[in-house]
Amino acid sequence: MHLYTSLIPFGVVRAAAFAGLIVIISVARVMAEESPRIDFSAAQKLLETSCADCHGGSEGEGGFSLSKIADLSALGTHYEEWMKLRQRLADHSMPPNDAEPMDSAARLQLVDWIKQATRDAIRQQGELAGPPLFRRMAAHEYSNTIRDLLGIHFDAGNGLPQDPAGGEGFNNASETLIISPIHAEKYVEAATAALDYAAHDSQSRNRILRQRPSDKLSEQEAARRNLHEFANRAFRRPATDEEVAAIVLTYDEARESGLDFESACFYALRGVLISPNFLFLIEDAPSEPHKSVPLTNHELASRLSYFLWATTPDQKLREAASAGKLQDPEELRRQTMRMIQEKGTHLNDSLTHFVGQWLGTADLGRSKQIDHELHPSLQDQHIAALRDQPVAAFESMLKENESLLSLIDADWTILNNELCEIYKIDRGKLKGEFNSRLQRYALPDEYQYRGGILGAGGVMAVASYPRRSSPVLRGVWVLDKLLGVELPPPPANVPPLEESKEVAQALTLRARLEQHRANPSCATCHDRIDPIGFALENFNEIGRWRDKDDGGKIDPLAILPNGEQIDGQAGLKKYLLENKEQFVRHLTQKMLGYALARGLQASDVATVESIVERLQANEYRSQELVLAIVTSEPFRHKRVTP
Repeated sequence: MHLYTSLIPFGVVRAAAFAGLIVIISVARVMAEESPRIDFSAAQKLLETSCADCHGGSEGEGGFSLSKIADLSALGTHYEEWMKLRQRLADHSMPPNDAEPMDSAARLQLVDWIKQATRDAIRQQGELAGPPLFRRMAAHEYSNTIRDLLGIHFDAGNGLPQDPAGGEGFNNASETLIISPIHAEKYVEAATAALDYAAHDSQSRNRILRQRPSDKLSEQEAARRNLHEFANRAFRRPATDEEVAAIVLTYDEARESGLDFESACFYALRGVLISPNFLFLIEDAPSEPHKSVPLTNHELASRLSYFLWATTPDQKLREAASAGKLQDPEELRRQTMRMIQEKGTHLNDSLTHFVGQWLGTADLGRSKQIDHELHPSLQDQHIAALRDQPVAAFESMLKENESLLSLIDADWTILNNELCEIYKIDRGKLKGEFNSRLQRYALPDEYQYRGGILGAGGVMAVASYPRRSSPVLRGVWVLDKLLGVELPPPPANVPPLEESKEVAQALTLRARLEQHRANPSCATCHDRIDPIGFALENFNEIGRWRDKDDGGKIDPLAILPNGEQIDGQAGLKKYLLENKEQFVRHLTQKMLGYALARGLQASDVATVESIVERLQANEYRSQELVLAIVTSEPFRHKRVTP
């Protein structure tokens, strides 16, 4: 198939929005003593008492009616409604303040019961496969693939249009990776430039043209073998005879036009690199609707490689696929562990995009800028170190198979010379040599606040304004990125925060925000957001520790809506660890969505719950998360629903 016959957007039906189906968060602290259990009947009575005035009848306010969840079967069939209900109860936004209040103990009983009952119902439905993959490579995947396919250090994807985020918030999502005429033009340019670079690199040229004409091998046969082997690697599966014949025909035409053997081969390769079979990751659809079938070995190899390495399968993975070994869970596990542990840049290539897009730190130095007038000493290498620190920390955790909870708190961190300059760290108090390479260091007691994600300056910077920190942005960041809480947009015509120099010098940022949130239209959300952000106020807008701002001494004490206190960053870490289940569930959702390269569906709920239970049983070991994903039903199988 020629590229120019395939320029219409490829339709991949977007799965129903998964947001809110899995990740819900109780802003109130989980009680140390388990609340008494209730049953379905008791839960219905509680809802009738506190919610029927607004949500009774067939419609209900806000489009939510208790009638939708009035029978036991609704625990599975109306999972979305139950999850929205649980979140509203957990964060105290339901019942509203002007309604009949719900007893605190009853609220906790109901929240706990909904969580367990709905999960039990979904788990009974079992894990289900999702749709077969059909998507274009993202720009960074294209660059990596060209690099590894041709064996060159050349950023072929640099001129491609930027890929939008989709699915679970990542730019590898099949819902958004369509192709357009501008893509077609850019792909031709990129393929031409990459092949020209490879043709002038002796090592790459010899890698591609292994077979040479000789007395025993005709010129066309040598070309056919080279082109066939290249097509196998480029298409990530054995090329068909028809596909190879079409490529060889292009070679023949090039030779007839006067090109020599090498030039004609490289000309034919251009057609391979603009073929949909190369540009798209394609899995054949099962013939029977609703029937779950295993991925082929080569399809599974591609899923695994683009998940862990963001590039085409390497020789070892291709050999395992060609031998039919990847259907064996033990071989799949072995290949996964090899890819995690193997030295090189491949794992970092994928984690750079997963971690950077999950945490938002990929935007630093791009859409999120540092104010160079305020921080003139920060150069590009400093910004890169801030952006890359969380990625390196995640990679170190994964290679060492440490607990996922080390992302919240750890007795080590990742540093280099540039980060020490930014943070004003005394290098003499840490063991080890320092240079510009990001490395892992054990933290002495006085620098323990640098352990975990919340000690990373890049995180503090993306959740700040260029010239000052922001408890609001940081509170939203923690609730969204770490706990998966969806917050409503701010109301219209919100008065701006007073930012004049005189006011800033007279009042701390906290005092100004407390004046701001006195507005009733702002208080509802700010009562949930601001306390989390106040706990991080000891970090300035680039993540440097401080004890005071222009207005005076910083007060990092946070008080949640239920009266619970969180004292600074250390208290916030403790709070997150006490709510580790929500954190781990949200991280599982994010990584599963990234691995599947699509938005999660209601049918994926059982998989997420199964993975979380597996992590709980294995001390939240980070490699267990990856292994649980690659051996899951939706990762290894495909299913079509009409």
